[in-house]
Order: sequence, then structure tokens, then C-alpha cells
Amino acid sequence: MFQNVAVKRLDAINIISLASDMKNEEVLANQHRELDGVTTAKIKGLLEERARGKPLAYITKKREFFSEEFYVDERVLIPRPETELLVEEGLKIMGGAVDRIRHILDMGTGSGAIGAVIAKKTRKEVLCVDISIEALRVAQYNARRLNVSGKTGFLCSDLFNGLRESVKFDMVIANLPYVAADEWDGLMEDVRRFEPKTALLGGREGTEIYERFIEGLPGHLAEGGHVLCEIGGSAQAAIIGKRLMAKGFTVISKRDLSGIERVLIGTWTRSS
Repeated sequence: MFQNVAVKRLDAINIISLASDMKNEEVLANQHRELDGVTTAKIKGLLEERARGKPLAYITKKREFFSEEFYVDERVLIPRPETELLVEEGLKIMGGAVDRIRHILDMGTGSGAIGAVIAKKTRKEVLCVDISIEALRVAQYNARRLNVSGKTGFLCSDLFNGLRESVKFDMVIANLPYVAADEWDGLMEDVRRFEPKTALLGGREGTEIYERFIEGLPGHLAEGGHVLCEIGGSAQAAIIGKRLMAKGFTVISKRDLSGIERVLIGTWTRSS
């Protein structure tokens, strides 16, 4: 019945698993099992969506990140494996300053994956900020799923605009849009067609939103605080790193598994 629907085998297994309420292993073990008409029709519809390019995560409404399962839909970006480096580096810093780092800001939270994982792993308080109220609804749902609602707060704001001047954080983790305008056409088609454009485009050079973010950062970072930013390569590392250093940060960069400069880590003191 599905021979005319062209999708990858693993995608098909995931879709059949979703529609038939079976685990992937059960699907593989029961390949010749006859399905009822309702389930068959549901599978066919989902396979056709995937064949048209809709990301599997948006079809199954789930994506694994840092060994946790998150709900995702078209209101938020699909969490990427390379973003796990941002969490890993944040956890390393917190591990060496358990008592000092208490208040954490997840800027550009999207699905809430970063903030929820940090809250679950550390039991620290995390404020999740996003400009999209719809993204925040997804983030709140994921916080409930991971049982960290008591440790997470949510704020709809354009960067720091919605925060009182007196609010300070010990660590700010930022995963803001950083795709440059001239890079848009080079993105994968399913990304361009289905994922929220406003969560991807960072202006003409891809650094404009980060530049605005850095302007407001010192006013909301405690002395000796840390900022971690996900970026898109060495050119952005140079631009954003220079901006951070101009504000008095010491900056180091970390590369992902593909060798791309992916995370900038800045440490700041009032005396800098």
C-alpha cells in the first residue's frame, strides 16, 4: 500500500510506530502484521507528509535532546545535536561553581530544551526568555513533561527589554538566530519550508541580534558571571567575540564534532 510513498526506511519505521502505538522494535518484529484500515490510512497520510519534506520531528511531535524527549511543532526550531555542546559547557562551568551559580537565563529558549535540561540536571532556577509567545507555550509544556516547572520561569521579551534593570544572573545561555541573509537559500529545503524563519535569521551578517544582546548583557550579569553563545562558525566567532571583549569579557571558543566553532564562552567582572 505504501510502495509509492518515497521516504527513508528509518523515517517510515518511526511513522508506523507512531500511528500504530508500537515501539520501533515491535514494528520491525511484526513487519507482516496486518493493520486495520484506520491505522493504515493514518500511516499513509503521515508518510505522504514526510515525502513532501515535512521534518520527521514535526510529524512525530518529538525530538530527543540530551537524552530527554521533547515535544516540538512548527512553533519552534527542532533542537540540534550541536546545541548539546552549549549545555555541556554550561554544566561544566556550573560543576566547578556549584554554590556561586544559582540564577540562570536561557535566552532564545524556543522549545525550552536547554533550560529544561539545565534545570533537571542541576536543580538550579532557570528563566526562559523568548520573543515568541507561541514558542514559550511549547517550552512551558516541555518543562511540565520533565517535571521542572517549579525550577523554570518564562518571559516573553525581545532580549532584555522585558527584564527589570535590577535582575541579575550568574549565567546566561544564548541560542539566538545567527543565519546570515545570504545563507538562507543554502539551508536545507525542509528547514526553509517548515521551521520558523524568525528563529533562524540573524540579520544581514547573522550577528545583528547577538550584537543587540551583548549591549544589554552587562546590565543583567552578576560579577564574575558567564555567558555562553551558540554561533555559526569562525567568522561569527571573531565578530561576536570582539564585541564581548569590548565589553570586558574574557572569551574562549569551543568547536563541535564537525570542527566548527560553535560556542563562545565569556566571563565578565565589573572591574573589567
